[in-house]
Amino acid sequence: MFVAKGAWTLVAPGQLPTHIPPAPGPSPEPSPPPTHDPLSHQRSVSSSPPPPGPHRCSDCGKTFGARSRLAVHRRVHTGERPFACPHCGKRFSQSSALGLHRRLHTGERPHVCGDCGKAFAIASHLAVHRRVHTGERPFACSHCGKRFSQSSALALHRRGHTGERPHACGDCGKAFAVASHLAAHRRIHTGEKPYPCPRCGKCFRQRSGLVTHQRGHK
Repeated sequence: MFVAKGAWTLVAPGQLPTHIPPAPGPSPEPSPPPTHDPLSHQRSVSSSPPPPGPHRCSDCGKTFGARSRLAVHRRVHTGERPFACPHCGKRFSQSSALGLHRRLHTGERPHVCGDCGKAFAIASHLAVHRRVHTGERPFACSHCGKRFSQSSALALHRRGHTGERPHACGDCGKAFAVASHLAAHRRIHTGEKPYPCPRCGKCFRQRSGLVTHQRGHK
C-alpha cells in the first residue's frame, strides 16, 4: 500500500490510480460486410406461385378466362345436359337455356315492343321484331344488294343465286331450297290434305289450293 503525498493518492496493491486509464485490450475484429446474392431475389420471385393462366380445353384448344366457363364448354364435347325441364323432361347443357325453354310452358313473355305491345319470350326475338317498325334491313345480299331484316331470309334468298337445294325428298329425290316447300311436296306421297274448306269440307294439300277453291263459293 502506498500513501500519496500531494498529487498522489492511496491505492491498494494491484490497483491503478484513478487518473491512469487501463491498458487497451485487443480490438474486436470487424464484421464482414453482408454479401449480396444476385440470385436471392430471383429465388424469392420464382418461389411465389405464378399468376393463373387461361383455362384450355383439352379437346379443341379453346381457352377461357374462368374455370367455370371451361366446365360449361366441355359439355359440348361430352354431351352432358345436367339441367332438365320439370314440365317435359327435355334436358339442356346450360341453366340459362332451360330458363328460356320453360317460358314455352309458362307462357311468360317479358320482352314487350314499345310500339305495338307485342311480347316475346326471348330478347333477340324482340330485337328482330323491332325492325318491322324501324325498317332496318342490316343483311345485304352480296350478289344483288337486296337487303333483309333477318339473316335467315338472306340465306334463303342467296340460294336463288347459288342454286343450292339442300332439302331433298326421301321418296323421289326432288330437292328444294326451302324446307316448307319440301313439306308441302311430301304430301304428294303421303296423301295428306290438311286444309279443309269450311263450307263444303273438301280438303287440299296446300293452302293456295284452298284459297282458289273458296273463290268458287262466292
